[in-house]
Amino acid sequence: EAGVLLPSGGETNSVVRLYQDKTVLITGAGRGIGKRLALGFGKAKARVGLLARTKAELDLADLEIEHAGGVSLRLRADVREYAQVQAAVDRVRDQYGEIHALICAAGVQGPIGAMAECSPAAWADVLQVNLVGAMHACRAVLPGMIERRQGKIILIVGGGAAEPRANFSAYASSKAALVRFAETVADEVRDA
Repeated sequence: EAGVLLPSGGETNSVVRLYQDKTVLITGAGRGIGKRLALGFGKAKARVGLLARTKAELDLADLEIEHAGGVSLRLRADVREYAQVQAAVDRVRDQYGEIHALICAAGVQGPIGAMAECSPAAWADVLQVNLVGAMHACRAVLPGMIERRQGKIILIVGGGAAEPRANFSAYASSKAALVRFAETVADEVRDA
């Protein structure tokens, strides 16, 4: 779905425009897909919560959104730490009100090579960022969305989510698990 949300041809498409004057929180907003999505939503006049670990990346993304005429809030947090994510969500709510959409784009590729040769700690860290980090963000915003009976959550997945990806076992495993996580949570809130 990320491709649907990205601006094309210099214009912001209708899906992003639906979030004008609404609040969107994006994890991994300092670079890559997360940053591109943040810029698209900023151009569409959404209020964008930029969550990332690196201050310099947050500062640059914030400046680019401001230059495009949008508004954003820099949130320095590590998605592996639930308390930091919850504090960031609380700041967004204090500044902008309720969160209308959450996009979990924070992710790392991790060790590349045969699993039998990878560092177990580096392998586990990929799951902490890609899977547990998304769970932390969802856990922090979902109660408010359920209470209001409104909101969207988009989890960015990629290579390895649907088929094996040799030499990327941690990344592929985390993204496959992220798909099942999304399906399970969707079932849990279907009638909420």
